[in-house]
Amino acid sequence: MILAAITFTIPSVAPSQDVQSFIAQTEQLPRVQRIRVYENALSQQRIDPTSRLAITKAFAEHAVKLSPLYSPSTQWNARPWIAALGAGWKADPSDLTLSIAYCQMLIDAGEMRRLATVTEQFQKSHPNSHEANAWAALASGKLTQGPLEFPLHFCVLTKSPVANRNATEAQCKREVEILNNTFRTSDGKQLVKFTFKSFTPYKAITGSDEEFLQYGDSTTSYNSNAMADAFNRCDDPAIRDRNAINVYIFDAYSHAEGFRDITSHGTRNSNRPYVLLDHARLNNAIQNAEAHEMGHAFGLGHVGVPNAKLSTSTNIMTSAAEEFGSGGKRDIGFSPAQSAIILYHAVRTHSRLGLD
Repeated sequence: MILAAITFTIPSVAPSQDVQSFIAQTEQLPRVQRIRVYENALSQQRIDPTSRLAITKAFAEHAVKLSPLYSPSTQWNARPWIAALGAGWKADPSDLTLSIAYCQMLIDAGEMRRLATVTEQFQKSHPNSHEANAWAALASGKLTQGPLEFPLHFCVLTKSPVANRNATEAQCKREVEILNNTFRTSDGKQLVKFTFKSFTPYKAITGSDEEFLQYGDSTTSYNSNAMADAFNRCDDPAIRDRNAINVYIFDAYSHAEGFRDITSHGTRNSNRPYVLLDHARLNNAIQNAEAHEMGHAFGLGHVGVPNAKLSTSTNIMTSAAEEFGSGGKRDIGFSPAQSAIILYHAVRTHSRLGLD
């Protein structure tokens, strides 16, 4: 097990309302402790099937964010998790979170034979799921493996003097090198190849009336949908290159930290991806931001590493937002399950950007 069990007693035949009360109480605990409680509960034999399934589904909501491969500090025997998630999936193969958590654990454990059977049902239950389709392609050997090439267009959106001093064309070319060196699997394989295409300094777009320009120094709360709408409407080729992945240098803002905030963003945007990189994160200065945000641009979400500290080696997509621990160093490459999703979206992004 990943974490030491804690004392917990559940009735051998628990009424559904008792189980729901147990789950509700457990969900009030810190997230790492919730995993401990659910692990311990599922290790007990005298639980009726309905109660076990309910607990397994609650467990899957957290397990879906974890993998033994996300940090050497939290490696554990995945077999009990695979057994628990597999039993839950067999009881309800239509459950989306159970399917994702189970498949991910199978892939990262190298259980490819079992994966083929599971993904076949996963696709039937959720034909529009990117995870189902990516992992089914992986299981069948139909996932494109060759590193497709993606040109990057850089644009400085912020008027910040510091940003404009540091976000030069030369630095943006360096950003491409950083991405090619860091956007890799955990064993160092290159998933896609990035190339430098173009650079637009802030002074070249100050007269633009495009709505998207306002996000360079916005003091409003981040709204991913509003930003994506503005990006998709943008027709200024100096700001948005429709045949490239667009990378924007901006000055992040939050009500708590003002412009000291360094939160950055990456968005797949229906395979028309873009990245907003706070200027303080240039040159891979903080937590491998380039690869992390590009991971979002290729369809990945955040993951967690229990009890991670800022100095802990962690997966590229680790985030404190998942409430397991710090985001850590983000210096470990993508897991097999994550890599499959990147490769799946790479093909679709390449086509959507007109690069085929």
